Amino acid sequence: MSTFTKRASIAKALTLGIALSMPLSIPAFSATPSNTAVQSQTAPSFQPGDLVRLRSGGPAMTVDSIKGKQADCYWTGTDGEPNAESFPIEVLQKF
Repeated sequence: MSTFTKRASIAKALTLGIALSMPLSIPAFSATPSNTAVQSQTAPSFQPGDLVRLRSGGPAMTVDSIKGKQADCYWTGTDGEPNAESFPIEVLQKF
């Protein structure tokens, strides 16, 4: 057996040994979501009377009622007129 063949065999054996000693699961592709992903998926809990704001900004609004995954909110516009709208609770944050 030549020196080159011996070195190639040793290199293959080392590569195989390293590959087999590594864990087979890759965390990025794991089926279990990370704690951060779980936290971001949980919907915030709102109560009637809570002050909220859209995550994208806007006026402070008061939660009137919660219906499933929707929050009925009301606020006073810049013109002084009352406004009301229903929003998905995922787009709201407590003020």
